[in-house]
This record gives sequence, C-alpha cells and structure tokens, in this order.
Amino acid sequence: EILRKMIWQVADFCGVEVLTYCVMANHFHVLLRVPDASEVSDKELLRRYKVLYPKPTKYQTASIAVMEKDLLAGGGEAEAVRRKLLARMGDVSEYMKAVKQRFSVWYNRTHQRYGTLWAERFKSVLVEGRGNPLQTMAAYIDLNPVRAELVDDPKDYRFCGYAEAVAGNRLARKGLSLVWAAHADGSARERRHFEAAL
Repeated sequence: EILRKMIWQVADFCGVEVLTYCVMANHFHVLLRVPDASEVSDKELLRRYKVLYPKPTKYQTASIAVMEKDLLAGGGEAEAVRRKLLARMGDVSEYMKAVKQRFSVWYNRTHQRYGTLWAERFKSVLVEGRGNPLQTMAAYIDLNPVRAELVDDPKDYRFCGYAEAVAGNRLARKGLSLVWAAHADGSARERRHFEAAL
C-alpha cells in the first residue's frame, strides 16, 4: 500500500503521468508518460515539493520555509532552488530513483533493518512502434496478477492501475484513457466512452 501511494505521490512531484502500474510481491511495473518540458512556476515548484512531505518534520518545514523565502527574494539563491528542483522533474530515472529510495527508507525504518531492497537498477523501455504498443504494454502490466494466478480478473487486484481505474480513481482513469485514446482516433467522444466503460 505504501509503494502504491509513493508511485502516485512521486509522479505528482516529478510532473510525470502514471498511465498504469502493478505492484507484485517481488517487483513492480510502471507505465509513465513524460510530458514535454514546460515552464514551472515557483508556486508550482513549492506545491510539488510539499507533495513529497504531506506530514513534514520540523526540519522539512524549516527547509520549505527557506526555499520559499529564497524563491520570493529572487536572484542567485532562487535560481539555485529552481535548478535543484527542476533537475528532479520530467525524468524517468529521477522518478524511479525517488520511488525506490523513499520506499527503501520507509521499509527499513518500519522493519528495523538497513541496506538495499532492490537487487539491481530498474530497466526501462521506450514504448513506440506500429500497431498498439502502448495498449500491449498496459495489458502486460495490468495482467501480471492474472498470470501469477493471484486473481482471475485484474479489477480484483488492489495494486494495479486497472483496478484503481475500475474503482473510480480519477488519476488511474485518466492514465488508462490516455493509453486507449492513443489507439482510437483521439476524439473526445471515444475518450468519454472509454472512461464510462471502466
């Protein structure tokens, strides 16, 4: 449940879109869309940073206050804050690093242990080509629990994007709508039809 929450939380911070995902017992998959780089306001930078710390410690609260002060003051300090935060946004590697590090810290603290949790670096694949590669990848991800014989239908597996979409999660529905709109003619009517069918 914590990893599922972090997948969405870090995506919000990084400015990437989770199209679908699946958390299994010993691995997880995430299908991401990385939007083209765009201007991010200082207000949005602070909002995204705060997303990472919904219950900030005293130290984090103080750090946020310093960041806010530096951004308002402008100049070199503001530029340094912007550069530091923007370097962590819009990048799959930074996204995965943040998810894995944050989960490792939580897991180690919760289970009084230390060390790495992940056997190796994540693997990424650019999804492109003829036909419907985006839908094929989304189906591969969401059908993991069916192949593992955990459920008969992915809607019954709590830790996948498809189940969250069926349950009404707005972001999960949006992600899968983007997956299927890529295969349709892209009309608003077809996108609405898919959202209603979930």
